[in-house]
Amino acid sequence: MRSRLRLALSAAATALVAASVLTVIGRADAHTVTPVNPNASASTRSVLNWLAHLPNRSTNRIASGFFGGYSNSGFSLAQTEELRNATGQYPAILSCDYGSGWATNSDITALVDYSCNASLKSWHSSGGLVTISVHSPSPANANGGGLNTAMGNFADLLNPSTEAGARWRRLLDKMAAGLQDLENAGVPVLFRPFHEMNGDWFWWGNRDQATFRQVWQQMHGYLTGTKGLDNLLWVYSADFSRGNRTAFYPGASYVDIVGMDAYDDNPQAAGIQSAYQELTALGKPFAFAEIGPDTQGSFDYGRWITAFQQSYPRTTYFLAWNDGWGPARNVGASTLFNNSWIANRGEVDLGTIVEPSGSPSSPPPTGGTLLAGFESGTDGWAGTNVTGGPWRVNEWAAQGSWSLKSDVNLAAGASYLRRTATQSLSGRTTLRATARVAPWGNHGAGTQAKLYVKTGSGWQWHDGGAVTVTSSGATLTLQLSGVANLGDVREIGVQFVPAGGASGGSAVYVDNVTVQ
Repeated sequence: MRSRLRLALSAAATALVAASVLTVIGRADAHTVTPVNPNASASTRSVLNWLAHLPNRSTNRIASGFFGGYSNSGFSLAQTEELRNATGQYPAILSCDYGSGWATNSDITALVDYSCNASLKSWHSSGGLVTISVHSPSPANANGGGLNTAMGNFADLLNPSTEAGARWRRLLDKMAAGLQDLENAGVPVLFRPFHEMNGDWFWWGNRDQATFRQVWQQMHGYLTGTKGLDNLLWVYSADFSRGNRTAFYPGASYVDIVGMDAYDDNPQAAGIQSAYQELTALGKPFAFAEIGPDTQGSFDYGRWITAFQQSYPRTTYFLAWNDGWGPARNVGASTLFNNSWIANRGEVDLGTIVEPSGSPSSPPPTGGTLLAGFESGTDGWAGTNVTGGPWRVNEWAAQGSWSLKSDVNLAAGASYLRRTATQSLSGRTTLRATARVAPWGNHGAGTQAKLYVKTGSGWQWHDGGAVTVTSSGATLTLQLSGVANLGDVREIGVQFVPAGGASGGSAVYVDNVTVQ
């Protein structure tokens, strides 16, 4: 939420909590997304794995969320009940904020309050998820306050021997006490510190990027290591309306989910779409950590479900703000919360993990020489006629933990994932790969894929024939006997051809390219 909205004490809260134990997926080929903390509790692992797999579903694939307020300044379930009355639904995620950073107190730690924990525990016990952020007071000031004033020397946070660094450590200790209270109750937390760090309206905003990354990393180590909190899932959430959305990213070892805060009357604004592409390229599960309109009272929240379906199909959850920005105080709340894509409270089943309909429909290629497995990178592969990527992702894999993915426009015709480099396949008999399409988008009669090579100076095309691929994946095979110029293979790739009439955004995947 941008600076003018902060005048109403609005802000973000997106850290997610779950109420279920980890369910072990039975299939040997099932893929698990794990937290960056190797000591994360089983229930915390369960939450992340469930969220990461939501985009594989055809229904109940985006968890709904709503902000309940600031813990010691207006937190209440009253507007949550208002939302229930307007839609017939409780959101899957209830949000609280621990901080009152605009206020002052002779004891700065009094401005961090976790009295909302009682409601969060009850919500968790009722089958919901919870989320926490912190509008912290500025540690630059002995009495706090300063939420919207840039901190002069942000690097002081790295040094507890400075006055600001010592106050910051005391604030972290107070946050940790609240988070520990939730861990004692078995509640995992999607914890979202320093939200909208690329903006210029908070004391932590638009600081030196390298210093910010160090502060995040140190905070992560302190809360996870020193304090031993194993119930945290870490959420990095930039604001869509400013640049440098990924410049403050502290690294894949310190973040579980990437998010975006987006306040705009047009959910498919170019800036939001651009931010989505940048943030999803980080390869982590994605969320809209805050959403709301610029124009309060008449905004149609039904526009968000259209946006999710058409432009942001990789979304795992959203969090709607309250007060005048809330769904119940605008229009279209029921349209959003009752759409089949949305999972509300009562539909959170952490024991049900939907793979990209799981594993390939036929066994993945085995044996031979691995040409590309994407376990450590994109292996030199590129995309043609794609709208994003390719990226190395861990949301689906035929073998190992990673695959190659690109976003595509199904109405734009054939797309390609390919590696262009001269190599010899002389003496080889069979080329194989596993291909997949994402379940979202209108695939019509289905998408077909061909495994192909181009050989010789004329780049002659040879393919193994069209195979219909789905979200379950399919094995593609190209017999190399009879293929000319196998000693001079110029390109290996997979062509994806949508059916006539297909439309909308989707994604294509390739994994486990082998040759025998």
